[in-house]
Amino acid sequence: MTIHHIVLYKFKPEVTPEQKQSVRDSVSALPSQIPAIQSLITGETVYNHLGHGFDEGIILLFESQAKLAEYRPHKAHVDYQAFAKPLLEGLLIFDIESAA
Repeated sequence: MTIHHIVLYKFKPEVTPEQKQSVRDSVSALPSQIPAIQSLITGETVYNHLGHGFDEGIILLFESQAKLAEYRPHKAHVDYQAFAKPLLEGLLIFDIESAA
């Protein structure tokens, strides 16, 4: 079973485009630092009136819940969280398991 770790975040209004790009760059580097990540995609929202104002999304794939559990405390992930958290005013994390 594949685990889809879905992260949606909303930047604070004062966050600059350069800071937003730094967050994107940091998250995009995670697969090269954390072997448990099978794949990662990230991108800006395409407007949806039901999007609750979230700006960006990330989908990380893991081959199992055990691999997701390896990812969570990994230093690169913890460092990324510490870097991004002060720039965010909203965050939603949702994990689903699928056969694909």
